[in-house]
Amino acid sequence: MDDLSSVNRKLGHTLVALHAFDLVARFGNLSGAAEALGVTQSAISQKIKGLEAELGVTLFRREHRGVSLTNEGLRLLNVVRPAMSQMGGSVASLLERKSRPRVRISADFSFSTFWLLPQLSDLREELGDEIEIQILASQAPPEKGSEDWDIKIHVQSFSTIGKGDVALLRERVAAVCSPRFLAENGPIASSQALLDHQLLSLSKPPSAHWQTWQGWFEGLGISGERSKNYISFNNYDMVTQSAIAGNGVALGWLGLVDGLIQQNLLVQATEDVVVSNAGYVMSRDHSSTRRGPKLVFDWIEQRAANPAARRAVSAAQL
Repeated sequence: MDDLSSVNRKLGHTLVALHAFDLVARFGNLSGAAEALGVTQSAISQKIKGLEAELGVTLFRREHRGVSLTNEGLRLLNVVRPAMSQMGGSVASLLERKSRPRVRISADFSFSTFWLLPQLSDLREELGDEIEIQILASQAPPEKGSEDWDIKIHVQSFSTIGKGDVALLRERVAAVCSPRFLAENGPIASSQALLDHQLLSLSKPPSAHWQTWQGWFEGLGISGERSKNYISFNNYDMVTQSAIAGNGVALGWLGLVDGLIQQNLLVQATEDVVVSNAGYVMSRDHSSTRRGPKLVFDWIEQRAANPAARRAVSAAQL
């Protein structure tokens, strides 16, 4: 442990000298390294001499027009240069991120795929490239107190909407399937009859609030046993793909799957639509003075209020 501590202290002490060493080797002289670091040539010479004394080896041969690496110097360079390049790249990336505002949007997979994704090009076009957009898709909303998001869009009860939150989309859910499935298994006389058909289900985490088949049937006053077990998925993209492939009937959130219905990839299996007192709610920290989250928040709110302007997801995007 004492040896390790000694190495760590020496490494911390010699890191600046190692940077100087890498630059001298890169330029082949002390003056180039000194100019790159904004110090005097004498300061660079002292760093190199100190590093050689610390390591107990000669790293450079002093020549008439510069320096050249010794075998020991070349051996050290083969280790130091990749590390310096990696550190330099990481620091440059962090500095670029600091100079370019970043907005992290936490949303579930359904909203991310079927609402946000088709709007990204318009968002970029209108707000420009000055803001870095990150979409953090997850089935469950962030835990309370989490700071890993700037804008949060998840399903919740409208009765729990907080001050400054925006209700983007009320939950309106229909039973949907592919035209082929309906042709082969229909007509489906009523939603009650769906209990005898293959149902495709989205697995629901305890903290999520979206509609399930059980809640959908209860909303219509339908009870009874299913004749077939669910085919369940943990991702709504897979649910819709399975429905499009003709594997069964899925719940379709109107306002999200409209594009797939317009393209005749999905159709309503029955006429019933269950409307709940929940839906997609958008939140952000309104006390924040950061410009990026406010711009994106306001843009999404305006786009949600104007359905005619929204782009729908296409089959190629799934």
